[in-house]
Amino acid sequence: MGNDDGFALSSNTLEPRTEVKQRLFSKSHQDLAKETCPAKDESSSDDDAHVPVTEIHLKSHEWFGDFITKHEIPRKVFHSSIGFITLYLYTQGINYKDVLWPLIYGFIIMFILDLIRLNWPFFNILYCRTVGALMRKKEIHTYNGVLWYILGLIFSFKFFSKDIALISLFLLSWSDTAAATIGRKYGHLTPKLARNKSFAGSIAAFTVGVITCWVFYGYFVPTYDYLNKPGDIEWTPETSKLSLSTLSFLGGVVAALSEGIDLFNWDDNFTIPVLSSLFMNAVIKIFKK
Repeated sequence: MGNDDGFALSSNTLEPRTEVKQRLFSKSHQDLAKETCPAKDESSSDDDAHVPVTEIHLKSHEWFGDFITKHEIPRKVFHSSIGFITLYLYTQGINYKDVLWPLIYGFIIMFILDLIRLNWPFFNILYCRTVGALMRKKEIHTYNGVLWYILGLIFSFKFFSKDIALISLFLLSWSDTAAATIGRKYGHLTPKLARNKSFAGSIAAFTVGVITCWVFYGYFVPTYDYLNKPGDIEWTPETSKLSLSTLSFLGGVVAALSEGIDLFNWDDNFTIPVLSSLFMNAVIKIFKK
């Protein structure tokens, strides 16, 4: 039969082209689901034909070895890189307040994407296949940790001075990563302080916090002082009773506390920048000359 009749030949039966296309789309959808989801038991009923979103399989977690997957290395590399990128932008004189609106826009976009994927399983499958290497399995069926990350930074960048906001980001980027890495490796050897928080992880957060404050306030702030406007930097040797060593030590304490406190079971990507901003600001303000 000619093309003008709007029909196609399939299995010796004449069917409308639209039905053929629907079957092809359905088949491709099923093939994609098979690739990304675990196999179903043959005894499953027809009601189980659609695999729950919670069973979406992250192929990226298979591509990497067990060690890389267990320790979330791609996620941690990305997490830590944000601190280095931010430090570089600081040395280039980027106004930290100019980053606020991009953060807000980023939050809105990510929130909309999460709403879509959590209500549209097929899109969630595609999403997880694309960025699954940066996701935890629990984030397949709940809001992405990036949302909390951005929300915490929005709080810090909105309400605090440049140095406090940057320190909160550095502690989130580096101290949290160190705490998670060391805590996962050696946490079972030390006392547990809170839900999924160990003394080993807190020591790691403290150590990285001390180093971060020492390097930032001891090198980067004075070296790039010409980039700072009046009021951008809360701590200086001239305006504080705290020496650099004492400030760095207290910065380590702030890092450990911010990472170790389990606040209402909220995501620590949000609580760490919020708490570290509040604590660090309080420490510096209390010891002002």
